[in-house]
Amino acid sequence: MNFPVSKNRAGFTLIEIVVVMVIISMLALLVLPRLPSSDAENLKISARTLAATLRYLQERAATSGSRYYLNLEPGTDQLRLFEIAADGSGREPSDPLLQKPPLKEGIQIADVVVPRLGKVLEGQLRLDVGVAGLRDFVTFHLRSPEGTFWTVMAFPAGGKVKFYEGYQEEPQW
Repeated sequence: MNFPVSKNRAGFTLIEIVVVMVIISMLALLVLPRLPSSDAENLKISARTLAATLRYLQERAATSGSRYYLNLEPGTDQLRLFEIAADGSGREPSDPLLQKPPLKEGIQIADVVVPRLGKVLEGQLRLDVGVAGLRDFVTFHLRSPEGTFWTVMAFPAGGKVKFYEGYQEEPQW
């Protein structure tokens, strides 16, 4: 049996369609990260990043024997991590994962609650992280420019860190 061969072909081949889809996907991967994100999304990302940073910081201190501290100013977006040098001075951490700022632009630390200090709303605060982890239970309240909150709670001597949407006073079990 012979089938008639059409000399006038219309349409796209499967390979042409796949090539176009790959090009569109690559363009989306380049463009989407550059699109502006919302304050709510930045707040959530900042809470997750701060929680992960605190967890990692405590694990790193326990495994390497290094000591660290967080220097922060409640009411602002100022939060920096320092590694404690042999002479007791603070220096930028040698670990590249700890050099990145945990807060996205525009996100502020509304307040920090440490049981022995109470609620700290302003001024400078230093939180030490030693081989045993954080000394105290610490609650960070992060605020977006829109006035919404996320809460990060870091537990002492175990590396456990939790984060919650909203302004939480007590851990939710």
